[in-house]
This record gives sequence, structure tokens and C-alpha cells, in this order.
Amino acid sequence: SFLPSPDVSKNKRKSTLKFVVLATDGLWDELSSEEVVALVGGYLAGLKGKVPKSELHHLVPTTTGNTVEGKNKRQKSAEEGSWAFVDDNVNMHLIRNAFGGGDEGKLRQLLSIPSPLARRYRDDLTCTVVYWEEGKEEDARTSTFSPEQAKAKL
Repeated sequence: SFLPSPDVSKNKRKSTLKFVVLATDGLWDELSSEEVVALVGGYLAGLKGKVPKSELHHLVPTTTGNTVEGKNKRQKSAEEGSWAFVDDNVNMHLIRNAFGGGDEGKLRQLLSIPSPLARRYRDDLTCTVVYWEEGKEEDARTSTFSPEQAKAKL
């Protein structure tokens, strides 16, 4: 089951929230740009639980800007299975859905394959999502983390 936030289904005004996904080809090999946009949109809208793949585009209306498509040559149906909305971190959310989504068994299987055999079944994946809301630039904050601070925490 899933719990959309009230804004997902009732708010029809155009959002000023924008984001960019910076990821290695491991993400784009598994997910299309449209899937990534819908997954991030659902995450930001507060979806929780498992969502059937066939339903996500109805729950999270999205538009895409500039997109880049990876290989994605696998024969898979976009309508089968489910997406998982269980992570507190949007980057982990995308990685989980790239490697198995709502299929916990597939996710565990792919992540348990040791190197160098893993390369035959999945690519390495690094992901960063940056998002902002137009008109709120004055609220933006930056922080730095020095190597000395990292050593102190260890």
C-alpha cells in the first residue's frame, strides 16, 4: 500500500520545484529518465510503501527537461512489479529502485554478488540529486566539511 501526500493528488498548480540527477551510467542502464523523474517526484511528494509501476505516472504527474538515456537494452516491462518508497535518502531511493524496487529478493541478490562477478550483473552506481525551489534562493545554505573534521569524527 502507499500513502500519497495531500499535495500529490489535489494540488494541480504548477510546481516551481526543480531537480537534477547526477549519476553514473549504472543508474541510466536500469532506469529511464522518465522513471527517474517520477521516482524523485514521488519521493519529494511523500509517497510511502510499494507503488505498482503501472500507477506511478498517475500519482505523480511530471514533466522532464533535458534527459539523457543510457543503454537500457534489457527486455523489461515498465508495467510489471512495483517501486519502493521506503528510504529516507533520495539517492538511496533511486539506487534501491534501480536494483530491484519493490522486489526485495532481487535487490538482495544483486547486492550480494561479490566483485569481480558483480560486473556481469550490475554496474557500479553513484547518484546525487540536487533540488531547489525557484524564488527561495535566499534560503539556500552551503556548508563545508574539511578533512580534519572527518578525521575527528572517526
